[in-house]
Amino acid sequence: MKQTLVNFITDGRLPHALLLEGEAGCGKTHFARLVACAALCNSTQKPCGQCRSCRLILQDNHPDVLVLSPDTPEKPYSVSALRDLILSCYVLPNDGEKKVYILRNIHEMSEQAQNTLLKIIEEPPAHVIFILTCQSRARILPTILSRVVTLPISPCPEELCAQALLERNPSASEEDCLRMARQCGGNIGRALTIMQDEKLSSIYDKAQEAAKLICAGSEFDLLCLLNSYNRKKEEFLLFLTELRQIFVQIIRQKNGGADKNFLPESLLHRVSALQSMRIIDIIDTVSAEANQNVSVALAGAHLCSAIQQILHS
Repeated sequence: MKQTLVNFITDGRLPHALLLEGEAGCGKTHFARLVACAALCNSTQKPCGQCRSCRLILQDNHPDVLVLSPDTPEKPYSVSALRDLILSCYVLPNDGEKKVYILRNIHEMSEQAQNTLLKIIEEPPAHVIFILTCQSRARILPTILSRVVTLPISPCPEELCAQALLERNPSASEEDCLRMARQCGGNIGRALTIMQDEKLSSIYDKAQEAAKLICAGSEFDLLCLLNSYNRKKEEFLLFLTELRQIFVQIIRQKNGGADKNFLPESLLHRVSALQSMRIIDIIDTVSAEANQNVSVALAGAHLCSAIQQILHS
């Protein structure tokens, strides 16, 4: 992605609208700010990260860079708010040659709101750049996709993720940071959130415990653990996300691509790579069920029984 940005700058063809697609926590907003730096940087080596414009952008204080998120009290993605945003696009920049609008998680916009946004993306003023982010382009209108340059943003290599975690958590061990980086697939934002949030850290620990119970064939204990999430849908969904990632790592460990101590070999021999893949599939199914208002109790029971069928098939 860095090279793509460099090519845009070198060729003098920074698109008027970019869509950055990737999972939550993978660095889309940070990359969006780097693009904004590139557009407004005062140095010949863009983005330098050191000039006044770059510093203000990275501190979220630049007057010509607006960052919007759907989860703020102002409801910036309402149709009326987007109409006001469109009007603001025609006001010239305060401090530089460009105005940059960073709109985070536009997959949460309604269809009507996306159609409103489309009006300005189709023919923006020459001084305006839009940088949009989303978790999946499947939730974005085709008419918007046809007018933006879409760049997929992937998590960084696990070793770099571990290094970043260690820099932000000096008290943590290198081993713990690497293990968390692998658990989160190199997603720095997600790993930091788990390490710094007691509730998420507890969910992570429970997912580890559940994986061990599955590998040990402890059906009753697994069901008891799942029942602890009754009437806690949000926590249950987070738990499923962590459990899924553990089985991704189990497959990697079996294929020699992950930490050999991620789970003890004494447990791993009970579950094959194929069974792990099928467990991942059932986790995805149960997660979809829970999102469609199936009760956590029923979803947990389905998960437990389906896993037992997989293990004994």
